Amino acid sequence: MKKLLAVLMASALLLGLAACGGGGEGETTTIARTIGTGGETLTLVAVFNPSEGSEGRREYLYYYDGELTVQVIADGLSELTGLPYGEVAVTPAGEDLYVDLPADCAVFGRAETQEREEFPFRDYDSMAWFMLDSLSETMRTNIPGLGVHEIFFTMEGGRALVLENLSPPMDFTLETPYMGSGFYQIHVGNRGDDDVIPDPSDVAWWGEYGCEAGILNIGRYDVGPMGWYFTFTFSNGETTDDGTAAVFEDDPRQAEYLPYEFFFNMNEDTELETITVTGGDFAGEYMRTDDAVG
Repeated sequence: MKKLLAVLMASALLLGLAACGGGGEGETTTIARTIGTGGETLTLVAVFNPSEGSEGRREYLYYYDGELTVQVIADGLSELTGLPYGEVAVTPAGEDLYVDLPADCAVFGRAETQEREEFPFRDYDSMAWFMLDSLSETMRTNIPGLGVHEIFFTMEGGRALVLENLSPPMDFTLETPYMGSGFYQIHVGNRGDDDVIPDPSDVAWWGEYGCEAGILNIGRYDVGPMGWYFTFTFSNGETTDDGTAAVFEDDPRQAEYLPYEFFFNMNEDTELETITVTGGDFAGEYMRTDDAVG
């Protein structure tokens, strides 16, 4: 199922995909305001603070003409925020999507920006993370079939992204997709020169799980209230539900995304054995079905 969606997504981006924006199934979206003109719409997602979940983001309805592309998304965010993304280049590669940011993109700290009262930034770091988070979340919200671990940001025609003006400077890799600012600030912000960015497969509960109710995939990992991204699919593949589960502050083994609640059952060696899901159509005891580390 995932392979099929990835193939369809890549083909659609190459040929041009006409579509309307929207959030995950069952989510209630509050639109802050609308911008732009045109006959098509998409949802722009401005991510101010990932650690606050839905409270740390705003959504805007963007009107445009033509086909939906990553460039249309980047242009919409540029118009909304006053932070130019420039002419991005997109390269689908199997299940992955590489987005090359041009030299005049404001994320590098060299481009002239138009200050918006609605988008204040205390420093360059907060602006740069805002741009990457907002572009990746807007892509996931509007591009059908785009998974949670398939976006890579690059520069200079495909070289690994480097943000040397961040404090500390940040070197991304071509092996690890963009994980969201919370992941890097927690795992990388205080690392030494000899440390490396953790691969997402090293996270204990990243992967695929199954039970009679269906299949549970856990994706983006982000310690704190932001939690991680999940996808439920019935065993026959007909119905899918997804969202970002918020981790309980007093017990990181628990998380929720109503109507679902998750509990990670650990053994004495703190190894994950099963995941208990309550509520909704996918309640059950899930066991790992893939070869991910766990």
